[in-house]
Amino acid sequence: MAQTDNRQFDRITVKYTPRMVQITCDSNLKSYLKEKGNGAVKLAAHILDQYEKAQGAPLKISIDSLAIEILGHTYTDTFSAALAVFDKRLPSSLRRPLDRLTDQIQHHTEIIDCGEAEVDSNRWVWDTLSKYKSIIYKMMGDLA
Repeated sequence: MAQTDNRQFDRITVKYTPRMVQITCDSNLKSYLKEKGNGAVKLAAHILDQYEKAQGAPLKISIDSLAIEILGHTYTDTFSAALAVFDKRLPSSLRRPLDRLTDQIQHHTEIIDCGEAEVDSNRWVWDTLSKYKSIIYKMMGDLA
């Protein structure tokens, strides 16, 4: 992965544990995502790079799956509205779990738990949504 300047990420709190990262969803994260030139994809790449350095092995989560999870947790209302636009394109097997997940997120948004599939029962939702990344990123604008 490309070398990054860690100073731009200093305000964001991320805990690196085996097979998981925990991102604090607070004003620092939201401010970072709103800054021109930043976004969830850039942050996800940085987190994956730092995870590998900290844990000595890559986290088995794609950049897009992680970025979409960050967006889904940080901007639940905006993210839900973006998904509603193309709801009919989503597989029916994904719609109900996604509705349940967004309801959960609205009540538990302080820490974003992003784990590998073996430790994160919702990983499949974010992985599936990553197939629609171009639409999601377009709908989320500069935040992506």
